[in-house]
Amino acid sequence: MLLQIIPLIVGLASAATPVSLTTTDGSNIHAVSSVAHKSSKGVLLAHMLGRSSSDWDSLTKRLDSVNITTLAVDLRGHGKSSKAGTALVEDDYKAMIQDLEAGAAWLRTKGVTEITCIGASIGANLCARLGAKDPEIVNLVLLSPGLNHKGITSGDAIQAYGDRPVLLVASEDDRFGPRSASLLEDVAKGQVHYELLSEGGHGTKMLTRDAKLEGLVMSWVLGTFKLMSGELVRPKPNIQRENDEITTSGKKLQVHQ
Repeated sequence: MLLQIIPLIVGLASAATPVSLTTTDGSNIHAVSSVAHKSSKGVLLAHMLGRSSSDWDSLTKRLDSVNITTLAVDLRGHGKSSKAGTALVEDDYKAMIQDLEAGAAWLRTKGVTEITCIGASIGANLCARLGAKDPEIVNLVLLSPGLNHKGITSGDAIQAYGDRPVLLVASEDDRFGPRSASLLEDVAKGQVHYELLSEGGHGTKMLTRDAKLEGLVMSWVLGTFKLMSGELVRPKPNIQRENDEITTSGKKLQVHQ
């Protein structure tokens, strides 16, 4: 049986406040943050297409309550960010990685040294690509990832991500989600768990349709998720740099359910 143990911690997070980010290509990205008191842990959240940062309101409140800083972005073309309400082209989607890079940089200015990236659908693919590019992303939670969303691929990113932990979640009533998540599980090199829900829809819809999913995500982020082997997921691999090449150490604990 998989156990999810969530400690009772009273957080000292501030109220959710708007944040304005500027990407390397000059785009203005709107985000919403709660900064936890003297916390080194942070979560960066990326929504689905056609949605916004507000999809994460419930989850961020729970993360805030355990003293984790959160930053939920409106990806370009969405919410209150640049190009909102306009038709996007493939280059716009590919540039969305800059939105997450700006978010990760902002979290670090707040003292965050351990960043988990949580994404849904195209947001999941973007989180995978951010993890592949940024060796200091310590953990991924991917809801309904796809192999290719608008030119944003995930398989090569998960391979490059290395031995860091990744939680994959999909629902059986989602047409493509289960197959994509299963293939990503196969190429993951570190701690990986694939949670397949019987029904729940796509992306962040699963959070509202499955009452247990938020708790599972919380336990994974907190490092209290116990695998069937009895080992806890500890989302902080040993990262070493040698001649500008990044190597990670860890043990693959693959669990099917």
